[in-house]
Amino acid sequence: MATKMQQFNHQSVRDLAWALASPPLVVLSAHDCCWPSSEFFKQLYVEALPWLCKLDDEPGELDALLLAQKDRRMGKYFETLWYFWLLNNPRYDVVENNVQIIIDGETLGEIDFILFDKLLQKTVHWELAVKFYLGVGRLSEMKNWHGPNQRDRLDLKVAHLSKRQSLLSKEKRVAGWLATQGIHIEQCSVILKGRLYYPWNECTEGSAEKHMTQGLVPHECNSDHQYSFWLNESLFNQEFTEKEKFLPLINRGWMEKIPTNLHCDFMDKSALNETFSKNIIRLPLHLQLENPHDNWDRVFLVSDTWANWNS
Repeated sequence: MATKMQQFNHQSVRDLAWALASPPLVVLSAHDCCWPSSEFFKQLYVEALPWLCKLDDEPGELDALLLAQKDRRMGKYFETLWYFWLLNNPRYDVVENNVQIIIDGETLGEIDFILFDKLLQKTVHWELAVKFYLGVGRLSEMKNWHGPNQRDRLDLKVAHLSKRQSLLSKEKRVAGWLATQGIHIEQCSVILKGRLYYPWNECTEGSAEKHMTQGLVPHECNSDHQYSFWLNESLFNQEFTEKEKFLPLINRGWMEKIPTNLHCDFMDKSALNETFSKNIIRLPLHLQLENPHDNWDRVFLVSDTWANWNS
């Protein structure tokens, strides 16, 4: 029986296990909605493990659901993994998902999930997101954690989830609109997962807890968040040798890593540089190491000018 995510045979099942078990990026204790702790997600994984093992033997239904998704963005993939788990979890009934709130011709937003929690005997609203942020500058400030394409920031995402998305169902007009459909939201939760990538000069032996105590991460972040590192081309060519191999992660491997023994298409440094020079692959690029270090197994590689906007 598989007991670790990497031991599952199928990437979709590994990613589903990661979606359930991984720690949240942020936990806000003083908020109208629940931001579940790492312990909550660990328990979900423990309870789901026998089911995940059976799913790994026959993942066809999960793979078909993922394949049917026209939206190929990472966030939609993450949401679909949760949707499949919810459909197969006896505790929850999926009342609605991806609910477009349109009142008097005005689009007010969208609700990810409306569920009936049989244990709590409550109708609940869940908002989900998965994000990957690179830290630049003063790392203790959420505004200095950016998406690899610089179109997203941790502070903006947390503000959107905490002040807008999670409270949408509580707005008077929206609550009234839902009531006309027999839906009365009694509780809300926010699930924000992902990974933080520290600058390469912070690449030392340690843990997320150590980064927290050293003030290298916003206090809102969860103390056991997943992390790795980012570096530019110059540092990459300086720090790594031709002996080390990397797997470019385009649409897979961002959540749970891809087992090394399943792939022979790892590339050395020279091969990667050639793909960049020919524009076969463009930066920024997510890479998985063939032989991971003790505490991390992926890096984000960016151009030498990537962080210039922050100087």
